[in-house]
Amino acid sequence: MALVLLSQWKKYLDPLPLQLTGTGIFYLCLTTGVGAQADRLCVGDLQQKLESHLQQPELSRAQWGIAIQPLTDSQPIYQYQADRFFIPASNQKLITTAMALQELGPNFRFTTQVYQRDGGKKVQVISSGDPSFDVDDLTAIAKGLKDRGVTAIEELELVDTIAPQDYQRPSWEWDDLHYGYAPPVNGAILTGNQVILTLTPQNLGEPLTPTWSDPIAGAQWQIINQTETAVDPHQPPQVQQIFGQRQLVITGGLPPAGETRSITLAVADPQQYFLASLQQKLAEQGISVSTSIVSANTKAIAPAPLLALTSPPLWTLIKTVNQDSNNLYAEALLNAIQPPSQATDWQSYVERLGLATTTVRLRDGSGLSRQDLVTPQALVQLLINQTQKSTGTIYQQSLAVAGRSGTLERSFADTPLVGKMRGKTGTLTGVVSLTGYVENQQWGTVAFSFMVNNSDLGASVLREAMKQMVLWTAQVEKCQPSDQGR
Repeated sequence: MALVLLSQWKKYLDPLPLQLTGTGIFYLCLTTGVGAQADRLCVGDLQQKLESHLQQPELSRAQWGIAIQPLTDSQPIYQYQADRFFIPASNQKLITTAMALQELGPNFRFTTQVYQRDGGKKVQVISSGDPSFDVDDLTAIAKGLKDRGVTAIEELELVDTIAPQDYQRPSWEWDDLHYGYAPPVNGAILTGNQVILTLTPQNLGEPLTPTWSDPIAGAQWQIINQTETAVDPHQPPQVQQIFGQRQLVITGGLPPAGETRSITLAVADPQQYFLASLQQKLAEQGISVSTSIVSANTKAIAPAPLLALTSPPLWTLIKTVNQDSNNLYAEALLNAIQPPSQATDWQSYVERLGLATTTVRLRDGSGLSRQDLVTPQALVQLLINQTQKSTGTIYQQSLAVAGRSGTLERSFADTPLVGKMRGKTGTLTGVVSLTGYVENQQWGTVAFSFMVNNSDLGASVLREAMKQMVLWTAQVEKCQPSDQGR
């Protein structure tokens, strides 16, 4: 038995026919952390609550989809427009990571190989699309060459088989492409292909001062600074890319005594950023480079690599995808399954996940595309199918935990569901989704998917609405017909 203060539940449950004691505290006895005997919620009651919930004027203007089904039951507990298409936003990552586990295996690793020839006069780096590759890996390459006596490189070749036109998915929106959450996804990725621009207020009337977290990446952008240090700025700093140009127009302002503002942006030319950063690390080790080139020829210049730098295993990478909702990692995994240069019939991959091809339309791996479509019931079926695989535990553990980790770390923290729900969030303008698993006393683990499209409400309002739905899902019971409505 668990004891929970009634005050903890008052904002999640309908008012109970109970009175507080004279001391001002009443303990509500629960059979689990989420199901109250004093206010039983039967399946019929759940249906009424959900439908009444969605009929609220501010919620009813949008399009909602709901699917709730126990893992051990072939029949859903509740469905509402569950077979209709919705834009999933980052719930798309649930499909991508399941596909990666299926096609690549949990122990798959990206491997970047370094070859040398003629005593190190020619060095070749064959990139692998590793999204976790960082500056420490560049340092390892430079030190590895130094340890082998290399002091001068006549030709440094970076092999990257992904063409610039394939760096972003064709259906991504233009306004997203200069931001760090939509970076180019090439083969030679470095530090997430992101760079941070920090704006610092100056004296009154002066423009904000921009500084870059990485000068090499920052130098690829030309800044048109239209900002101002003002007592009452008309808007916070905003960044807009001039179409087709590596130019960023920065507007808005900050007060003179205000804090700095940091904006994460995408690297403009990832291949050259990788090369220039590698040359810098080589120079730090006393190794000069005469010429550097980029090619798409993967033929190695030597029989065996000098170095092989590997990523963490896939079972670790998918945690970054699902818990942190990392778009770059998701797209890199999709590229590993099928290179973007090759025509891809994603429907065959969907079929191997045990899903009907009529329930999923895949246009990217991250969910940034508004052309992605999926039904709530397909996502629930995906979650159920994953638990039946040998990688089921790995998949479930890749999801954020309510009140504890990832994008759910601060969600549900004030509810009895902390640690009792795993899920994946998703957000685009007008789109919010939440799909996952929640513990239920009688049904065990229940899979659910709540999706909303075409909403004019803020994401925080929609998330609160979904939080209530998850709480009810955790509370619902199997009841006898005579118990319905009690």
